[in-house]
Amino acid sequence: MKRILLSAVALLTVAGIASAATTQKWTAGWDNFGATLNFEKSSVTWSVSSSSTTNKLAVTFKLVGAEPTTLYQVGLNFFCTTFPATFGQFPNAQQGGGACTSITRQGVTASVAAVEVGTVLTDINGSGTFSVVIDPIPSGTYTLEFYARNGAGCNVNNGGCNPSCEVDFQSPGPTFGTATTITVP
Repeated sequence: MKRILLSAVALLTVAGIASAATTQKWTAGWDNFGATLNFEKSSVTWSVSSSSTTNKLAVTFKLVGAEPTTLYQVGLNFFCTTFPATFGQFPNAQQGGGACTSITRQGVTASVAAVEVGTVLTDINGSGTFSVVIDPIPSGTYTLEFYARNGAGCNVNNGGCNPSCEVDFQSPGPTFGTATTITVP
């Protein structure tokens, strides 16, 4: 029994610490309440892992019943007063890096930094998934929400959206500024 317990402790020490995956539902986005999505089957799943060398945030964006054969740009809005120029391998989308910009959505004004992390390409049924590991990220507590836009290229060099960069889905919700807190040890 002692050997099993010591083996388990040694394994945890070598492998690092990982949080259990958290799954959240999407709600209608703050810009486009008419976008189609199966809110019961669509989700955002995230988890944090830490080791002696790096901290990682793994995120999976899942859309079911969205607009068929469409690119949805996905990212995170961090509620902040200052923010680093990068979060893992992704740049802060605000001009000058380190800036947080005040925006008003759904009657709520908040200071945010946006980090665009990829795209979900939906199939002919409107379903698609995108997974990303953001690495390395500094220790700390982050207050954020996940979002999906109706196009790709917003806040990206030489990018653009078709026809605009409206946020179709947000998580959590139902209101802009409803946040998730992620703690990175």
